[in-house]
Amino acid sequence: MACLLYCVTLANRDPIQNLIGVAERPVVAHDFDELRVYWSEVANPEPLVEAASRKPAELRYQQVLREIVIRTTAIAFPLPAVVADLEDVDALVSEQHERYVQALGRLADTVQYELTATWADDERADLATPVKGREYLERRQETQARVAAIDAKLRTLAAGIVREWRSRPERRKHLWFALLAREDRERFIAALRSAGPSEGVRLRLSGPWPPGEFVRAPQ
Repeated sequence: MACLLYCVTLANRDPIQNLIGVAERPVVAHDFDELRVYWSEVANPEPLVEAASRKPAELRYQQVLREIVIRTTAIAFPLPAVVADLEDVDALVSEQHERYVQALGRLADTVQYELTATWADDERADLATPVKGREYLERRQETQARVAAIDAKLRTLAAGIVREWRSRPERRKHLWFALLAREDRERFIAALRSAGPSEGVRLRLSGPWPPGEFVRAPQ
């Protein structure tokens, strides 16, 4: 049996019980010094990377993370993070020990939400065809303007709730990451709902998640 890793937390409170992980296996807590790793046994890691079976595993993995982060601060391992045994778990945690302890202390009692913006015009546009000159500059300016407008709107709506924002562009979409106190989850969602829709823009919210985008301290 191999060990499928979900996340690492501080071991400063009772472990979370009765979690069911990937392949219906119980999620187990393993402590190493002041850190705790949540993991479950997997008989065969290969299906975790196969397209046909990855989606159910990913959904259960995400469910486990959500159940953990509403109770304690966590840093997630990427799916699939698989090691041979608990000795390898200890070795992995030992290698990153100082980084984990510092990040978990700095991010204590926080969660992360992700907002994904897509635009109706982009869904219809042929972005694979290269463009040059004026059209390229116009597209770039339009993208920058609409991203800036959403950014300003989000920051205004969540002022006093979100501790830190980070964002990045991806093809045909733009991502925002919000870091906030665990106890402010309902306030944050209510603030977003109060805004109403924006024409031509679709915003999708997901979370709460471990604050992975904020593990690295701001420069």
